[in-house]
Amino acid sequence: MQLKDTRREIKTIDLLPLINVVFLLILFVLIAGRPSTNHPSGLEVARSEIEATHQGAALSVWLKQDDVFYLSDKQPVTLGELAHLVKEKGLAAQGMPLELIADRRAHAKQLLAFRRAMARAGVGEIRLKTEIIAAASN
Repeated sequence: MQLKDTRREIKTIDLLPLINVVFLLILFVLIAGRPSTNHPSGLEVARSEIEATHQGAALSVWLKQDDVFYLSDKQPVTLGELAHLVKEKGLAAQGMPLELIADRRAHAKQLLAFRRAMARAGVGEIRLKTEIIAAASN
């Protein structure tokens, strides 16, 4: 009488391609999923104690320590050019806010001039981007 061989062959699963794919996905998420901030180097922003959720703005303007407005690290603009850009893009007509990232060493005179120029251009909301600090405990 002949008996059947009941031993099962154990097949191995090659996990190396799966590990490679997972590693590549992790790298992709770390690189592509990194939140980008439109924040120039060497700029010390104002500090605030109230935390608010960040909402993107239609246009981001930087006011550096030299009291000059910029749209990028090396492109200075005047308030007249900013007002023209706002009108050209139709930001005021759409009710879209502007974002101002101001160096805390910049003078308030420039902040007020920016507010007046944007009000004349029809902008209703300007968001000042600040650094959150921990509230002082008593």
